[in-house]
Amino acid sequence: MTSSRGRYVRLGALFAVTAASTAVLTAPPAEAGKNTDRPVHYVVAVDQSASLGPADVDREREAVGTIAVSEPSDRSTLEVLGFASAEKEGQTAVDKVCPARALDALAREKTADCAKRLRRRAQTEGAGTDFIEVIRQSVADLRTAPDADPRVLFLMTDGVLEVEDALKYRDLDPRTAEEAARKDLADALAEAAAAKVQIWPLGFGKADEDALKAMAAAGYQSGCADLPDARPRPHMADDPAKIGGALQDAFATARCYYRDEGGSKRPPGELAVRISPLATEGTIVVEKGDPAVTATYYDPQGRRVGPGTRDQDSTYTFTGQGGATESLRVTRPLPGEWKVRLDAPEGHRGRAATVSVLWHGSVRSTISLSEYAPAPGTKVEMRVPILTREESLLDPRDLRGITVTGTLTGKGVERPVPFALTDDGHGRFTGAVTVPRTASGALTFTSKVSAVGLQPDVRSQPAAVFTPGRSLEAALALGGAELRPGDTHEAQLTVTSTDTKPRTLTLAFADTEATGLTLSPRHVTVEPGAEARRFTVRLTVGDHLGFTVRTDPTALGGKIVVTDDTGTVLDDQLLDTVSVRTEVSRWPWIVVGVLVLLLGAGAWGVVLLLRRRAAARPRGTLVLEDPWGRELGSRPVLDVRGAWYRFDILDDGADGDSPRVRPAAQGEWAMRRAPGGDVVLRRGSGEPVTVRPGEGVSAGDDLVLKVVDGTPPPPAESWPSYSSEAGHPDL
Repeated sequence: MTSSRGRYVRLGALFAVTAASTAVLTAPPAEAGKNTDRPVHYVVAVDQSASLGPADVDREREAVGTIAVSEPSDRSTLEVLGFASAEKEGQTAVDKVCPARALDALAREKTADCAKRLRRRAQTEGAGTDFIEVIRQSVADLRTAPDADPRVLFLMTDGVLEVEDALKYRDLDPRTAEEAARKDLADALAEAAAAKVQIWPLGFGKADEDALKAMAAAGYQSGCADLPDARPRPHMADDPAKIGGALQDAFATARCYYRDEGGSKRPPGELAVRISPLATEGTIVVEKGDPAVTATYYDPQGRRVGPGTRDQDSTYTFTGQGGATESLRVTRPLPGEWKVRLDAPEGHRGRAATVSVLWHGSVRSTISLSEYAPAPGTKVEMRVPILTREESLLDPRDLRGITVTGTLTGKGVERPVPFALTDDGHGRFTGAVTVPRTASGALTFTSKVSAVGLQPDVRSQPAAVFTPGRSLEAALALGGAELRPGDTHEAQLTVTSTDTKPRTLTLAFADTEATGLTLSPRHVTVEPGAEARRFTVRLTVGDHLGFTVRTDPTALGGKIVVTDDTGTVLDDQLLDTVSVRTEVSRWPWIVVGVLVLLLGAGAWGVVLLLRRRAAARPRGTLVLEDPWGRELGSRPVLDVRGAWYRFDILDDGADGDSPRVRPAAQGEWAMRRAPGGDVVLRRGSGEPVTVRPGEGVSAGDDLVLKVVDGTPPPPAESWPSYSSEAGHPDL
């Protein structure tokens, strides 16, 4: 039996299933795509206190830019605030560095420039750390966002609440001032919670992680998903160089994205990040640090992806090229390893660039039960395999954070019975539940697949408590197989019927997108009788399955469902024990080699044929005429290997013959055709003479030599001799 590793089902399709097959309770994939475009309203509050070093400020500026290039929705807004403290009249604790604006293409490009206004305050400017005022300002600004949209505050700091020199507490003794500050902070956090503002602290330097945890917990707790991992919490950077990564981690969690790092390297060089087959959208973020560094992207098939790349399934959006941080956003990305080539001119190669990917995905599943008519008190096993978007192997990394829970409800079940499912490491979750002894009728098994970064998938499967004297039972044995397109696999269906009338069973696929699969027969009629009847069911793999079949075995997704003529499910079998693959055969290469040889031989044969035909093709006909134009003799000239055709003109009249042309290897005369079609004639060592076809040159007394084109006349030997001048016009 093959493992369930790598179910290859493209997400987003509508599945044709019988009424009795798994019911889907989650949002359709089309809505899942809309959710990724749901706007979020951000405030990034950046510590500007005097405790910061110059490198810290630079990293803070760059980190702000990563939010702008990573956010997927153009309708989201971003505001940047700098904060320290107000210790004198005329000072303010908060600077509005970048006013809130929608993250359209222009705003994304300009955010990095705007963030350059962030600075480290001098001691005389109010250099403390006043969380109270910046939280209040952030809440006031975020209140204007639509109530239905998420409101997020990223709070970046290297320290703790430090307001002992703040003007508002100056007239209080230290203890009273500290108590007042703590109360004010609690009030500000309560205001944030009431205004539905999530607080995601980012700490570095001497930041107190426990204090930041308390701040995160005091803000609004409902995140992008109803999961513990989606609730606000601090992210810490133990090195200023990691500030950008920590903010990206916070952003990814707040946005329900996965984040994977691809390492760092000084240019020139190459880095790689992996995009999961569960991803429906991914953003590759390159923190270059230097605008002179360029990044070139290659997909898992080695194809270069640039601003002009077009694809039937995917879209590509580039942001920030020419800046210190840039990104490539891909919808429906090709799963696998994406490579980023970094280049830089001399003098701009001193700083390491980092690459990471943020991705959001969607998951589908199906339910298979060990028993569809369990008796009260018996244990039922529920299997829930994860179905991926593309035909790619699932990696344990793809399953991190995924949880699957089950619930049993039904008639006679007083309250829902929850149970947990565990993963086998390859994407099949299994759990068991005992049917309550009070159960007395219809049952419903429900599964929920959830994770931060994935749209939840909820499925339900109907069943019923076993009734004694049940008249129809069926069991499908699929077994395991490794098939190739065009192959057929045989399964066995065993049916027992004690009914008094014939019953018809139907076999159908559910939750699979492999369009090229067929079952035969699809309907089985069982005559009355107590004996078990066996039927052979043939599963055929077509040439076109709806996904690319690879050389590695590709486990099928979905299941085969057996129902009776009332629509009741009698049995099912998951298809993941059957895999398909293509075989790397030597025959195509052998055939190609033979074809090449045949083509080569054929080409050589054509060359020889053309040469032979050329050898037999006349260059023209040498014609001897008298001064009056009467033809005295002729000779067709055939192609020869040499450039010149050599011949003699015989005109001795001793034997009474007419003048004639005789080929001779060392002949006095020579003739060849010029490229333009003219005729070149040469006599002895004299200069060649060029004439047009049909034009004559003197060949002796009362003798003219011409070369004419056209079909040559019969050989001269077959012509009657011109031995008499009878009939000559002058005689």
